[in-house]
Amino acid sequence: MLMKKILFFCFFVNLTITTISAQNWKPVTVNVFFKIKMLGSTVDGKFKGFAGVIKFDPNNLSSSSLVASVDANTIDTENNLRNKHLREKTDFFNVTKYPNLKMKTTKIEKDGSNYIGYFDLTIKDITKNVKIPFTFKQDGDKAAFQGSAVINRRDWAVGGGTLGMSDNVTFSILVNAVKE
Repeated sequence: MLMKKILFFCFFVNLTITTISAQNWKPVTVNVFFKIKMLGSTVDGKFKGFAGVIKFDPNNLSSSSLVASVDANTIDTENNLRNKHLREKTDFFNVTKYPNLKMKTTKIEKDGSNYIGYFDLTIKDITKNVKIPFTFKQDGDKAAFQGSAVINRRDWAVGGGTLGMSDNVTFSILVNAVKE
């Protein structure tokens, strides 16, 4: 009888923990894009090398979190000379010293039918909190997370005083994921 009570208690605790924790999502495809104005023209770029852990439950945002990074060396603006400059120069990404751009949630809130994530974004060992509105669309065991925000590149000491370069950078993230 005691063994049945112990087993029931363990089952109940496991069920409770499972229902109050966020769902784990495994990223399948990830796109990280950015846009910045340079001398009146828009420069588009992207990063690859995404690594991350996504725990998200729209009904339990307090236990939801996202921790991610991208490989700074993968920056691609479809211009090899510019890519090399962005990777190597100390006033840009200096990928030898700072190989990754990182972000992790500090809080997630509901905003109508969408969400707002507050993230510590780290570029070149400078961390600032950014607010990123995002959507979450689930279809069975598949989901898409999509968000976009504008940041000031100077807050992370990127680009120095480059003439003709906008301070504002728009970045977008699209993650297609499956339940783990």
